[in-house]
Amino acid sequence: MLVAKHGHVLFEKAYGKRDAKGDDPATLDTRFNLASAGKMFTSVAVLQQIAAGRLSLDTRVGDVLKDYPNRSFADTVTVRELLTHTSGAGDAGLLGTENAANRARVHSVADMVALESKNPPAFPPGTKQVYSNFGFVVLGRMVEVVSGEDFQSYLRRHIFEPAGMAHSGFIDCASTAPDLARGYTADDGKLEFDCETLPGFPAGGEAATAGDMYRFVQALQTGKLIPPALFARATKTYRMFMGLGFFATDYGPNIPKRDFRWGHGGSASGVCTDIRTYPLTGETIVTLSNQSPPGCFSVAKFLHQDYAKTHQEQ
Repeated sequence: MLVAKHGHVLFEKAYGKRDAKGDDPATLDTRFNLASAGKMFTSVAVLQQIAAGRLSLDTRVGDVLKDYPNRSFADTVTVRELLTHTSGAGDAGLLGTENAANRARVHSVADMVALESKNPPAFPPGTKQVYSNFGFVVLGRMVEVVSGEDFQSYLRRHIFEPAGMAHSGFIDCASTAPDLARGYTADDGKLEFDCETLPGFPAGGEAATAGDMYRFVQALQTGKLIPPALFARATKTYRMFMGLGFFATDYGPNIPKRDFRWGHGGSASGVCTDIRTYPLTGETIVTLSNQSPPGCFSVAKFLHQDYAKTHQEQ
């Protein structure tokens, strides 16, 4: 857990075990699987390419991925639609026990794209919003092509290092590294380990500490990673709960302005992560867990509501 306000950390503490089948406790240096919260890194990489003039929100997939097999997808789906989950891209065929064979045979982001690239959009792009992991795989590949760097190297050089995220990186979920949290699900009373994370997965294949995720938030807020004006556009609500690759949610009639937040959550078997910032109150709340959802989301929401109630901020 980490709670900060206006650039100052108010509370930071680790709880529980790093591995439920072991005895060592989680610490502030424990790295947690971020799951879909890692999509923020892909979003920032795309926004950096937009700032550099190599992409635009209206760039189509086929403008960059020239040999993309399904032309109805390549010629119609835009960066904007991929970032806002309105592309009809669908899932990536890499998560879940049923996709273990797919995970075993992919070795690059290009391989991940090839799994689903023959499929057309599930609906006319821009007409619906359906959360899509594969859309972010496509974005990761686009970043590789326009930057000339592989995805993992790009994130290390242009996001993790500039933001001072020394404990963040890509993970093999089967790793037994002593600083990596290990999560389980209960199956007939037994703890079962599910390994569904791929190193280099642009839809969420990274691990980080709570402190590093706060450094990431600060780097965004100070313009260290992308220009402030572009970041402001990215964290504005475009459709339902989404900005440009960031959640931008809790707003509307009868909802206090203090409840609007940007960030991203993540969930999987034995993984629950939530990174959220409330611009009006200045709060940033980071909850990283090796427990299945929805626990971390409830904790983050409680902390914000308790703070707002205590300070009576409207």
